[in-house]
Amino acid sequence: MTDRPAVVIVGASLGGFRTAHTLRRLRFEGRIILVGDEPHLPYDRPPLSKEVLTEDKAPDETYFRARGFFEDQGIELRLGSPAVGLDGDRRTITLATGEQLGYDAAVIATGARPRRLPGTDGLPAVHVMRTLDDSASIRSALDRARHVVVVGAGFIGSEVASSARNRGAEVTVLEAAGQPLVAAVGAEVGQRCAALHDLYGTELRCGACVEGIDRTPDGLAVRLAGGTAVGCDLVVVGIGVIPNIEWLEGSGVETDRAVLCDQHMRTSLPCVYALGDLASWDNPRYGERMRVEHWTNTVQQSTTVARNIVAAMSGADPVAYDGIPYFWSDQYGHRLQLVGLATGDEPVIVHDPPDSPAMMALYRDGDRLGGAFAIDTVGPLMQMRSLLVRNAGFDEALELTGELA
Repeated sequence: MTDRPAVVIVGASLGGFRTAHTLRRLRFEGRIILVGDEPHLPYDRPPLSKEVLTEDKAPDETYFRARGFFEDQGIELRLGSPAVGLDGDRRTITLATGEQLGYDAAVIATGARPRRLPGTDGLPAVHVMRTLDDSASIRSALDRARHVVVVGAGFIGSEVASSARNRGAEVTVLEAAGQPLVAAVGAEVGQRCAALHDLYGTELRCGACVEGIDRTPDGLAVRLAGGTAVGCDLVVVGIGVIPNIEWLEGSGVETDRAVLCDQHMRTSLPCVYALGDLASWDNPRYGERMRVEHWTNTVQQSTTVARNIVAAMSGADPVAYDGIPYFWSDQYGHRLQLVGLATGDEPVIVHDPPDSPAMMALYRDGDRLGGAFAIDTVGPLMQMRSLLVRNAGFDEALELTGELA
C-alpha cells in the first residue's frame, strides 16, 4: 500500500466509469484503478441495440470519453484483463494477468452476461447482444440477412427487432410468454407492446417455446415446441442475463444469484461495495430487496457508492440508496417507459388516443400510486415519476392525468 488510499473498481462499463468519475468530482485524491475484461475504453451500452445496429452511430462513438480523459483524471486503466479473485483479508484483487491490486475500498461492478440457448455455441449465425463486439458482429450480419429471428420480446430483443426492420430485414420475434414484457407490465399493457411490433411489420409469435436451432442448407431453422420451425439467416437471443459473480467464489462476499448489499450498497466484506445489474440491495423506500437491470439504476447507485467511499474515509455517515425503478426502451421510433412497480390491480389506462400507439397506464399500490407505463407520453410519465418520489396518492395521479384521457 502507498500513503495514498486506493479504490479498485472491477468492471469498466457504465457503473465502473461513473463511480470513478464521481470520485474525482467529489475531490477524492487517492488512486483509482478501473479494471475491465474487454479491451475497449468504457462505453455506453444502450446505443448498441439501436443506433449502432441501424448504422446511425459508429461503434467507437459509444465511448464515454477518449483515453486522454482517464490520463488527465488520474484514473488508471487495466483493460482486457478480468479480475479472477478477491481476498478480503489481504484487501487485494487478482487479475487474470497475475497482477495483484491492493485496495482501501473496492467496487464490484462486473455486470451480467446474456443467457444463451443450449447447444448454440458452435453456430456462428446465432448471436447475443451485450458488448460492443456483439453489436458490431450483428451489425455486420445484418448487411446480408434477409430474415432475422429474435428469441425473446423483452427490451433488448424488441430493440434488436426494431433495428433489423429499420435495416430492411424480415423479422420474426419468438416469445415464450403470452405477451411481451408481461412480467414487467401485465397482460393488458403487454398487448400494447405487441401491437407496436405488428404496426411496423414484425411478426410476433407469443407462446413460442424454442427447443433448439439447427443448421440447414439455406441457413438456420429455429425449432419450436410442437414440431414447427422458423427458417432464417440470423438469430439474436435476448432471454435475460446472468450476474457475473463467479470470480467472487471463496472471497467472503455474500451472494445469492447476485451480490447481496445493504441499503448503502455495502457488501458483507468491509470496504467492498457493489452496484448495477449484479447487486441485490435492501431498498428502504419499498422495504424489500431489489435487483434492477437498467441504466438509470446503475448511474444512481454509482453516485451512492462514490459518496459512501468518500464518507467512510472521512468518518462521515453513509447515504442510503432508495431509488425508484425506471426503465426505457426505444422501439420503431417510439419511446417506451416504465417507472415504479407494475403491481396491484389491473392498470388504469389514462391516455389512449385513437389511431396512435401512444398511451399511458397507471398502477395502483393500495391508495398510493405504484407505477406508470407510457408509450411516447414522455412529459406526463415524468410527472408520475415526481409523484412516486413523494409517495403520492393514486387519486392525485388520476387527477393530474385527467386531461390526457
